[in-house]
Amino acid sequence: MWDNNSRSRTELRSWIKRSLGHGVIDVELTDDQLDDAIRSAEEYWMQWIGATKQVLVTKSSSQAIPESDIGDDVDDVVDVYFEASGDAIGNMYAWADVEYNPMQPAYGTGVSLGEIVQYQQYRKDYQRILSSDKDWHWSRETRELTLSPTSVPSGAVVVVVYRSRNMDYTYMKNYEWNLFREYAQAKAMRRLATIRMKFSDKPSAGGGFSMDGDAMWANAEAMELQIEEKMKEIQGPIGFFVG
Repeated sequence: MWDNNSRSRTELRSWIKRSLGHGVIDVELTDDQLDDAIRSAEEYWMQWIGATKQVLVTKSSSQAIPESDIGDDVDDVVDVYFEASGDAIGNMYAWADVEYNPMQPAYGTGVSLGEIVQYQQYRKDYQRILSSDKDWHWSRETRELTLSPTSVPSGAVVVVVYRSRNMDYTYMKNYEWNLFREYAQAKAMRRLATIRMKFSDKPSAGGGFSMDGDAMWANAEAMELQIEEKMKEIQGPIGFFVG
């Protein structure tokens, strides 16, 4: 089993070659062709599963947060969580005109029925605010994150969740890593099959012989389809916290 420290493109390239029989038979792929296969696998993986990062950003006087304040690998912003800096815990949702913190416990000794009703009402407000109301907008054109409402104060700390363009193998679970490298192997098999199909019949001193390009292509195609279905079953973003 590999540990995280050995998860590199160089080692992945070597693993693919060994899996295709390198050392016993010739594997007619260059390192560049293997890298092309790995990049193709990465692009598909990021499309269906992706990798999300979370960063803490302190808001300035401007409502717009530039991409450079978030990260250098931002593909798309997927969520923003607000935290009113310096406010009391009971007032942390004031930015959304909710004067009572719905996360604050309301049940206990001496709590009146009216307070319980109020608590339940604010719970509904809290769920509505955090699930449906739009309080930010990410512009792909200007690469800026705009916060709303405009009353979000300067100095407030927000948690920005974004999808990264870069794929970091070290954050993948063992199952995900094994699935990904098998998918990269299937992509490499397609490239190798294409080469072998171009030279399907070759002469030799003992007579002509045929290469296995057609069979390899069919096997690679079946592997890809099978792994893609497994990817779709785990397509929730892989999240990790930085900053």
